[in-house]
Amino acid sequence: MNIEGKILIIDDEIDICEQLSGLLNDRGFTCNYCISSDEGIKEFKKNSYSLVILDIWLNNSKFDGFQTLEEIKELNETVPIIMISGHGNIETAVNSIKKGAYDFIEKPLDGDLLIFKVSKALENYDLKNKVNNLNQLKNNNYVANSEASKKVINSLNKISKTESSILLSGLTGSGREFLARKIHFESNRNNKRFKVIDFYDLDKVKTEIKLFGSEEKGIIKSVGIFDDVNGGTLFVKNIDKMSSKVQGKLLRVLEEKKYYRIGGVSSNNIDFRIISSSKMLLNDLKKCGSFRTDLLNKINFFEITVPSIKERTEDINDLVKEFLISSLNFHKMNIENVSNDAILFFSKLVCVNNIAQLKKFIEWSVFMLSEIKNEKITKDKVVSLLNGFLNEDQTEKDEKQAYLDYNIKEARESFEKNYLTYNLKKYNNNISQVSQKIGMERTALYRKLKLLKIYASS
Repeated sequence: MNIEGKILIIDDEIDICEQLSGLLNDRGFTCNYCISSDEGIKEFKKNSYSLVILDIWLNNSKFDGFQTLEEIKELNETVPIIMISGHGNIETAVNSIKKGAYDFIEKPLDGDLLIFKVSKALENYDLKNKVNNLNQLKNNNYVANSEASKKVINSLNKISKTESSILLSGLTGSGREFLARKIHFESNRNNKRFKVIDFYDLDKVKTEIKLFGSEEKGIIKSVGIFDDVNGGTLFVKNIDKMSSKVQGKLLRVLEEKKYYRIGGVSSNNIDFRIISSSKMLLNDLKKCGSFRTDLLNKINFFEITVPSIKERTEDINDLVKEFLISSLNFHKMNIENVSNDAILFFSKLVCVNNIAQLKKFIEWSVFMLSEIKNEKITKDKVVSLLNGFLNEDQTEKDEKQAYLDYNIKEARESFEKNYLTYNLKKYNNNISQVSQKIGMERTALYRKLKLLKIYASS
């Protein structure tokens, strides 16, 4: 059974957690469990989960099940949540669905029914992600006004439909993963999965399990990327950081077209296309004594050098508009909601070092301004957001630069915490004044402060 993603179980009874976890693990699913709302929300923030099984009655917890559902949905509105309860009835089930749950199961749990609903929820989640990825690629073209970008597009047109391995060399944030996804989308494998593994600062032991998966006595204990990528495309980020041991194992997989799970004794056939990325150019990789030449020859039939933002000055205006339109569409807004001076400000930002940072900054700005003040986005408002978040001493400049490297969820949470703390201090913890200032209802503000663990007196 090929299963995408991990499952988080949240129930205040450890016996139930262990029972569910054992049942699901025996069927090839990967699970973790927590026995309180606090632990569950913290774990959900820390790791990526594709499904949550959540008890409605959480004793000795900060939140009950419905409140925990709301908190998780605020973090990721697309993840399916199956509610469980020993005191269930039709009204409870209906309320669960109304509040955003995917499904409801009454205790004592029927094992076969649980497995069926879990499988359906994961399939649904996987399908939604595929549709979103395809729509994102269709709606986000690779802007190519500059000569450097036109060369990339010419190379993609030649190589995408082939089965050849590709090495994308270029700086961090230059768009290597976007191009890898574009190649996959335009290839003959586009109806199969696109999987990513990043070797930058990745634990060596966890790397092998993440790639190969693990099993014990013939039972799958954890699902690996190779379990899911068969027929599709594997994108290996920062392949120059790969350990010599994993290099040897990957070479064997590429040559023999089969792999063994960690702890397994039986081989599994596999066929996938490999696309790799590295900050180092091909010639530099060849000179790198720690990288195997035979593997390099296997992964590099064709090399594409991805240009940096400094080499794409003619692309920046269109990139800004592309990122703005994508973010605005998500918030049901349009480009008319952004003033020309704001667009010009984004286009001339000097604090961003690469395209990924530019995209994240625009996404963050649109999100914060659409939530706090649903009005026209102007240059002054964008600047005031930055000023409200940081002053100009060197320490905070360094923090600001690091902030632009966060993913959008981390950036949003970091900003919200700093922004609200700043305004609470400014208005002496007067909730009414802060609520009026930022354009957020008092009840919603209280909930946000509670979620971010910001304590203030009204």
